[in-house]
Amino acid sequence: MAKHQDTLTEIGTELCSALGFNPTSNSTKPLYVANGLFRVCTGIECKVDDIHEWVVSERRAKAISSEVILDKYKDVIYESGENIFDDIKELRYYLEKVYNPDSTVYPSAGHSVMNISSKWLLRSKVPAEADIGEFIGDILFSPVNGEISPAVSLIEAALRDDDDDLTRIIKPLIVRQPEAERIKRSEPEHNEIIWNESKQIIRKGFDCLAQNCEAYSERKGRNSLLVLRRMVAFAMFAVFFYLEDINRVTFRGKRIPLLLDADQRLGAIERASESCFIACKKAVEAYTTSFICDWLKNAGLIRNLNSQADCEEYVKSGLSLTPQHETKGVRNTILQHIRANCHAGDSPLLSTAKSLQFALYTYKYPNTTPSDFCNVLGTKAGFVGPTGNATKYKRFLINRFLLETIVLSAIDTQALLDGIEIRELGTVLRERYGIIIGTDTDVDYAYMDEYGIAKTTPEDLRGELSENAKAIANMLISMGLAKRFADGVTLIGWEV
Repeated sequence: MAKHQDTLTEIGTELCSALGFNPTSNSTKPLYVANGLFRVCTGIECKVDDIHEWVVSERRAKAISSEVILDKYKDVIYESGENIFDDIKELRYYLEKVYNPDSTVYPSAGHSVMNISSKWLLRSKVPAEADIGEFIGDILFSPVNGEISPAVSLIEAALRDDDDDLTRIIKPLIVRQPEAERIKRSEPEHNEIIWNESKQIIRKGFDCLAQNCEAYSERKGRNSLLVLRRMVAFAMFAVFFYLEDINRVTFRGKRIPLLLDADQRLGAIERASESCFIACKKAVEAYTTSFICDWLKNAGLIRNLNSQADCEEYVKSGLSLTPQHETKGVRNTILQHIRANCHAGDSPLLSTAKSLQFALYTYKYPNTTPSDFCNVLGTKAGFVGPTGNATKYKRFLINRFLLETIVLSAIDTQALLDGIEIRELGTVLRERYGIIIGTDTDVDYAYMDEYGIAKTTPEDLRGELSENAKAIANMLISMGLAKRFADGVTLIGWEV
């Protein structure tokens, strides 16, 4: 073990390494994930400082003035009109609207990521990516039946298209430098990973989504921006799914039902969906505790893991803490929690692991714990709502685009061409991701009852499930992905 690290840092580092990404930042947003994923898939990094200077509106503090812009970029500016400076200011204002939709562009270029419409907007790694791009990239590059995911080539092709409506706006800036000076190329890097059921599900979802994106392009015409947006949306959902499912896969926890609320103000659906989301956060806590149990076993630092006295002795003399944590009395807090947990009936090992998990969450990651990261990912992905930090209770309040993307990741192309009944869609979503929409009342209710969620919902959950399913179907109909016939049957597909 690394002796220069305190114990909480060491546990946190190994926890993130085991997960494959760093679920400890509240800054992670879709554009950061996009930058990481696209860079991993292509091996491309671009110089974007000149584009960044234009995108940061002069209304922002520390932005360079339009006078400087005019002098610096005379070769791409056609001067006309009475006040060229006002024109440049207005252009930069609208450029920021287009290229900074997610508030990921700052006056300093160091941590800024712009809206990525093509390879020219890819940049070097920024901390807010949280290694999610590498995590997804490793799954996509892992051979399945001897092949990498078709999503990789699809992403590459979409990024090569620089004739889309967004990239054409900045083409005069791009062509100022030869491609060799602007782009740094390397072979896409990926690591061999330990495969598990959750990663298999994510890979299958990306493969299916890529095939459906190709089929859609053949029918409707190619749209590189739509492809990129779908890949990022599913990547965000995939990481959320992995985080809430990893405890089941690794430590045999229960599979959590993810009840999608169609936002019809159905009280039972809202309460049950809230409970499902809380269960996801608790599952991450359970995974962390079990991970620490294994860490303590493997470290061999406690003489007898079944002895409360030996566990307390380790905390007193063997646990390494930073001076700041020593000052805050973290060691005594951990000891108090061990005693309380043992008194409540937990084994000494489990008591110690729970106490270290509490300390890790409270003192090492006070702003965003791995459990809180469920909220970060879910909200930014459009999977969890309502939005806003003031919202006390969140639930699975999915937006239409993400719903459509998840459907495209679960239903194969031929089924979409032939059409399937919405009940069949509900079965696939439940079996693939644990997602419940209410299409099979008895099965869906039993699933939530098995997890204990149905019992804690005082309203008529069973009666409201079918109403929720109808509302989900209406969402799909409004997007042109479903049709309801006169006999009441709803079919999901492209040509129904």
